Amino acid sequence: MYRQEDFDSVKKQVMRTLVLLLVGLIFFIVISVIIAKRIENWAGMVFLLLGVSAGVFIWGVYVAPVFAYFRFLKDLITGKTRQIHGRAVEVSSHPVYKDNKLYFYEVGIEEDGVERLLLLDDQKEWPKINISESYNFEVHENFITDIEPA
Repeated sequence: MYRQEDFDSVKKQVMRTLVLLLVGLIFFIVISVIIAKRIENWAGMVFLLLGVSAGVFIWGVYVAPVFAYFRFLKDLITGKTRQIHGRAVEVSSHPVYKDNKLYFYEVGIEEDGVERLLLLDDQKEWPKINISESYNFEVHENFITDIEPA
């Protein structure tokens, strides 16, 4: 389900957002130096403080989640996967924040009488999982990378 094209697309997005963030910070630094030289030093410092605050906000809200998804995809593509077979017991209706990284749907399955919790990426389109039906799951750790009806 995950392909190299997915990874390349997110990698481009990470690079684009990092470049935009860097250009924004350089802009604020240059303008604050000009303000400090021409008007007042404190005004330049205030403008620089606003620029750094905007940079930290943009990093936390926009760049960090994209970067976390990039690392997630890198792990999935380069990591070892395995096949498991199980019956779907429950699927969460809303994604939950897991591993202090990203949002996932929780999928409860029963495999050989043992219940397991698998995580389904909410950024991708997945086939509908019906409760009480059996599926073959390809997983990396507890993250689902592919689903096929059994």
